Amino acid sequence: MPPGIPGRPARAPLRFFVGLALLGVLLAAFIFMFWPRHHAGEAPRPPLVAQRRAPAPEVSPAAPLAPPLPPSRVPVSPANRGNMLSAALHEERVLLASSVVIQGIDQDRPWVCAGEAMGLSARVGGVPEPGAVHRWVWPVAGGGAELHPGPALQWRAPEEPGKYFVRFQVCTDLGGRRVGVLAERDVEVDVRRCGEGEGQRDEPLRLGVVQQGQGTFAFEALYRGGERAVAFAWDFGDGTATATSEPRVEHSYPLQGLEPQEVRSFTVRLQVRLARGGPLEATAFALIRGQPPSGVTPPVDLRVSRWRPLPGDGGWRSDVVVRVPDGTAITWERLERISLHWDGQADTSTRGWSEAIHVEEHLEHGGFRGYVTVSASEAAPDIKQILDFLSGRDAAGQEVVVSWSPFKREAPPGPPSETPAPPPRK
Repeated sequence: MPPGIPGRPARAPLRFFVGLALLGVLLAAFIFMFWPRHHAGEAPRPPLVAQRRAPAPEVSPAAPLAPPLPPSRVPVSPANRGNMLSAALHEERVLLASSVVIQGIDQDRPWVCAGEAMGLSARVGGVPEPGAVHRWVWPVAGGGAELHPGPALQWRAPEEPGKYFVRFQVCTDLGGRRVGVLAERDVEVDVRRCGEGEGQRDEPLRLGVVQQGQGTFAFEALYRGGERAVAFAWDFGDGTATATSEPRVEHSYPLQGLEPQEVRSFTVRLQVRLARGGPLEATAFALIRGQPPSGVTPPVDLRVSRWRPLPGDGGWRSDVVVRVPDGTAITWERLERISLHWDGQADTSTRGWSEAIHVEEHLEHGGFRGYVTVSASEAAPDIKQILDFLSGRDAAGQEVVVSWSPFKREAPPGPPSETPAPPPRK
């Protein structure tokens, strides 16, 4: 190669540096494309190494918000069920160590027809926890959940047949949205599609329950069958049993140790021996509620007017006035409505108190003036009486319950009268 021209720089070093710069640009672009990046506002992930944590006082942390739980036929683990129910209730679920034990859940029948009611009752053992609350919770269509307080439940089956679950819990309030779970258990309910004559009221044997006093009940075997019933064996659920030759019996439950407004449920089982064929069995529940001790001033002044019919076929209305004395304040929570049938069966529904009571005027300390209504469909001919229980808590956290009857039928409806046919013309 000839030597360079005098006065001009050599071109070989210039090409070398240009190529080196281009290589650097390509390497920087490659690193930028594949370098891990964090989104704006996102903290970098911690290294995946085991870390020691101090033990927490609770067994498990509060449940994260989970997607809503479908009402049926979804294989979900019990832990995820609890988280999903808590999310539907907008609660933070915390499992607590406790000696409370749910010994079992009794059903008044092994399965239920779609749209009909099934009775459930929980048996709780162990050492009672102060301030513990018994409640039932189950998913409903639309991703929500329903709640019912107390140890017993009249659960209304959905219209769609399938396998459904209902959960019983013993809980305590931890403040805010946090709910401590002391014990819980699920029961799976078989909901079937029934045809004409296959409902629970068409069964050959049912057990009627009528409360006659605070702890006294009358039980009756409602038997409809071709074979003659020759003996009746009664198990009252409190450790006592008897046998009779008559289909009716009375029983009184012990009230010792029953706290004011405390509810206890007893599972009553009946076995009927027939002249021929195998025995028939039926199950029902008897609930007793503690009464305030005599001489104690009621926490509120309650005045309820007798129900009066609404115009047209609008049902009945009862005016309700609740006055809370000075020195206390009550926060109302729910209204429980119990519908008693003539055969002794009972249906229960629970709603928020402001949804069930039409408040016209708020008074001091949680008092109010308003009214409740009973629709014509709620007071069907087979309904004997309707009872309302309004529950809340005072400033000290003690439960306050007041009750009244917004409807009562004095006598069962008789058979429809038949107009005699006119005599034939001669």
